[in-house]
Amino acid sequence: MTMRPDIETGRQQGMVLLIALIMLLAITLMIVTASNLVQTNLKVVHNMESREQARYSALAAIEEALSSDRFTSSPDNMFTVSCEVPNQKCYDANGDGTTDVRVLVNAPSCVMVSPKKNSELRPYLYPAEATCYLPATVYSMCADSVWEFQATATDAVTGAEVVVRQGVSIATTLNKIDTACPL
Repeated sequence: MTMRPDIETGRQQGMVLLIALIMLLAITLMIVTASNLVQTNLKVVHNMESREQARYSALAAIEEALSSDRFTSSPDNMFTVSCEVPNQKCYDANGDGTTDVRVLVNAPSCVMVSPKKNSELRPYLYPAEATCYLPATVYSMCADSVWEFQATATDAVTGAEVVVRQGVSIATTLNKIDTACPL
């Protein structure tokens, strides 16, 4: 019994179609997987950018609080202009008129204070120290103090939250910090 050539050819064409469909399915799965991977990577990068933006906003708020000595005299209201509540700053990073990041700066804590002796004063370098001199005593009214700031920044869109802590040493007078710092 011999096979006819047209039957043999028909079977081979069906096999080619089946292999082509399997290959098409495999390529489609690779494309869908690659697309999902790209979308996930974009979300990760966006979250990282939001976290960095929140961190920079927290650092900016701490720098603003440090730029004046209001934190020593009025630690519960350090900013001349706050947002919504005292000691909170709002930042619009993209300029669209809405708040992107809220930063709440905790009242700073005085870690240490070290009074300066009259012999350590240098009014020729720092004219403000001339007012610190106390006659007939060893110590002056000037002191070196160390403060710790903590700011919590929250991104309004992603909810990314960053806590930044920063220490600073300042020279000040004892009457400005007498209730805030332990001696």
